[in-house]
Amino acid sequence: MPEFKNRLHERIYAVNAISIVANSMGDLPEGMHWRAAEAKFGFLEELLPQDENGRVRRFDWGPEWHYHPHHRPAGMGEDGQERHRLMVEAIANKGGRITCMDLGRAWVELIDPANFGYLLGPQDQVIYYAIRGGIVAHEAGRYATYPGFHGTSKMIQPIGLLNAGNPDQAARDALDVGRIKDVHGRPANHGLEVAAGMAAGIAEAVKPGATVGKVIDRILSQLGTPAREECERALDWARQMAWQDLREKFAVTYEGRIPWNATEVLSSALALFWQCDGDLETGLLWSVNFGRDTDDRAYDVAGLCAAMHGMKGIRPHWLATSAEALEGDHWTVSKRSFESGADALYAAAMATAEASRAHAEAVAALT
Repeated sequence: MPEFKNRLHERIYAVNAISIVANSMGDLPEGMHWRAAEAKFGFLEELLPQDENGRVRRFDWGPEWHYHPHHRPAGMGEDGQERHRLMVEAIANKGGRITCMDLGRAWVELIDPANFGYLLGPQDQVIYYAIRGGIVAHEAGRYATYPGFHGTSKMIQPIGLLNAGNPDQAARDALDVGRIKDVHGRPANHGLEVAAGMAAGIAEAVKPGATVGKVIDRILSQLGTPAREECERALDWARQMAWQDLREKFAVTYEGRIPWNATEVLSSALALFWQCDGDLETGLLWSVNFGRDTDDRAYDVAGLCAAMHGMKGIRPHWLATSAEALEGDHWTVSKRSFESGADALYAAAMATAEASRAHAEAVAALT
């Protein structure tokens, strides 16, 4: 266990570290019905190795997508974790708040295109090559392959940590950097507002005196009417039934729909966050065993719980397993350790807070 400077440093470390655990454990049953996942894994609560099969996806236009066969040891990340790491690296390099252009620079500098199809999915090569070809980063999301999915939110927690205690600024920054992967204005696409909500939720959760209710209200405040109503419906279900019944309710309600839709993932995450009352271990394991988009949901719930309570509920061997996998990772965009990542995010958060303080003092002096 590292030594923490204070509660903020601990919470930043916890959020950044648990993200890979949530992504790795949740990746095992991703996309499965909860019954199929339960038949295969039982009640999943450990990090396990997995073998990814190779396949090729062909299109009328553009290059083929190659998903390469490979082995992932227990605790290794996946595409969402790679985008999370790119966000951390962009913030570390800037030493404070970043723009979409800063994030795009990190993508171009740190991604090895030969590694698409291992951890980073081939869908992200569309963004990478668009930026490499001269498309500015904040326009790249117009050409992203999967608009409206939760993949935009699954990199956004560092933005909330950077703006710790300032959820409105976190939401604005998320709306900017999220444009590397999505776009506003398309019908039924709530990807960017969901990302803004999650960033605001993380920034709210680290506040002294934060509660589950306050965090949920802060997230909902960033959503338009359709997404907010869908989340409020899920919260109503959560108040009426146990988590096992809730997962069946989601399975029936969303049957036949793509499970990675940003609003569905957020609605289930908020419902479980409310049900577990911010308890990280409970929320993480319920999310992983819920069915459908398990890794994205686990990322949301575990991140919010860690932002509120720090290391409480994180099993030490989860972190040890993930750290070992990171050391041997041949395909990741960054091997920055949990400690180094937390230190960089903490320094950037402190610099951001100091800039806000200096601005307030300047205005006060003028008035």
